[in-house]
Amino acid sequence: MIRRLLSGVRDRMLSAPWRAVLLMAVFAGMSVAASRHGLLEAAELTTLVAGEPAITRIAGTTNGQVIRGLVAGGGIVAIEPAAAAAPREVVKPAARGDSRAIGCLPGDVTAVVVRAGDDWSLRTYRVKPSGAVSAEATLQEIPLGQSTGGGEHVGIAVSRARGWLAIVGLPAPLPPVVRAAIAGVRVGPVSDRGCPMLGDGLRPVAATVGPFDELVLAVQPDGGPPAIAYFDAAGRELLRLPAGLEGITGLELGSEDGLLWATGRDAEGREGLWRLDAALLHGRQVIRPMLVAPLAEPGSLACCSPRAIIVVHGATPTMTLVNPLTTGDSE
Repeated sequence: MIRRLLSGVRDRMLSAPWRAVLLMAVFAGMSVAASRHGLLEAAELTTLVAGEPAITRIAGTTNGQVIRGLVAGGGIVAIEPAAAAAPREVVKPAARGDSRAIGCLPGDVTAVVVRAGDDWSLRTYRVKPSGAVSAEATLQEIPLGQSTGGGEHVGIAVSRARGWLAIVGLPAPLPPVVRAAIAGVRVGPVSDRGCPMLGDGLRPVAATVGPFDELVLAVQPDGGPPAIAYFDAAGRELLRLPAGLEGITGLELGSEDGLLWATGRDAEGREGLWRLDAALLHGRQVIRPMLVAPLAEPGSLACCSPRAIIVVHGATPTMTLVNPLTTGDSE
């Protein structure tokens, strides 16, 4: 019955002005079995990295086979979740600046948002199959502006076609969302033109990219719970739904199954990796968060495949592979 109902909802969405937003988590996510209390039946957890190196933020390559991570104190490492090898240093620690966000671009290029004093910039590096490049050997360093803010929620989202990137969560007075085109291994000028214009008191806390290259933000008002919002290429808001969580620290949409994942906590204080399912409540779409893996202090995440979601969590950062086992379909 749920599938028939969803088919009708999808038909109505396709005829709407925002038909490009096939919120795959809304349709695919509802077909996965869950318990009555917002907790999935089981998940397999495999520790990939514990302790050193202390990896704080992660991003996945296009094929999901490699995860690159920022290391506390500087530097970038690469991890192959399917292999048993230890993390490999690919960029040495920088003598200046504090790296706040990371993204994987085409051509083995890694992009990093860096704060050096009050100066913010985007640095790019081309990593090698072996050995580590110097932090001074940047392909580009693009100024983003100045701010004294901390930028705790700065993130990079890269389009699925790898044609553009968005930087979100820059502290005021910098724009909350900026974009830049990607051409080969080069990043073009950064601008807020065509980016979402968020209202006063609303800030992005996490970002990912939807199945049709729409920008997906977790946006949160001061003192309020977050929502999930979809924006088209011109920055127009297509859809916004309350996330059903009290706080979100990471957001990722699976490239193969279209499921929407988040790290954060709910109103009951439960923390971990959540799958953001959709439901119909009184004829309206709502998000129903399902706790897949309880994890203390969850942060950055990356989807390698439907059975391999990588989460960084804990006061002493630990990187864990979560296999979200499913037990059947809802009818």
